[in-house]
Amino acid sequence: MPKFSVSAVILATFLTFSVSPAHAHNELISTSPVTDSTVEAGNIRITLHFQEAPMALPFGEGNLIAIAKSDTGEQLGPACAKTEGTDLTTSVSLSSPGQYKILWRSVSDDGHVASGDFQITVKNNIAYTSEHIGNQCFDEQGKELDASKQAALSKKIEQNDGFFRSVILGSVVILLSSFAGVILLKRSQKKKAA
Repeated sequence: MPKFSVSAVILATFLTFSVSPAHAHNELISTSPVTDSTVEAGNIRITLHFQEAPMALPFGEGNLIAIAKSDTGEQLGPACAKTEGTDLTTSVSLSSPGQYKILWRSVSDDGHVASGDFQITVKNNIAYTSEHIGNQCFDEQGKELDASKQAALSKKIEQNDGFFRSVILGSVVILLSSFAGVILLKRSQKKKAA
């Protein structure tokens, strides 16, 4: 009985300290544009407002915002964000009407990495055009980040991905069913022989 009491005290102490507010991670409070909102094409400022300031990291590393096409997952340009107090900001240039995902990653002061995404819809009633579609990532010296030197926050969805997954899954199911059938047949033959 005493062993149970000591164990219960240790467990209760661990749970109390492991979920204390001191161990909480930085939370995303609000976004601009708002999730599922419709915005006009152009240079769109993206702002993510956090509970606390994200960790100070070099531009283009750790604290990132990217834009991707919702239907294909294709990321448009590099991922980057500037830290302004408790906000992460960037500007994206979009001209094609449609749905887009804003993807983000943030590192809090305790080193915890949080990430997420939300969707916006773009309309183009002003015939906006631009040669540089996507995230506009220029550092303080005016140098553009190279998207090919970054790990993308979004991966392009290949049109045949679903077909190949279905073929592989179907093959696995057929093989497992065949294997189970062989085992059941051998058991049945053993019972008849006995």
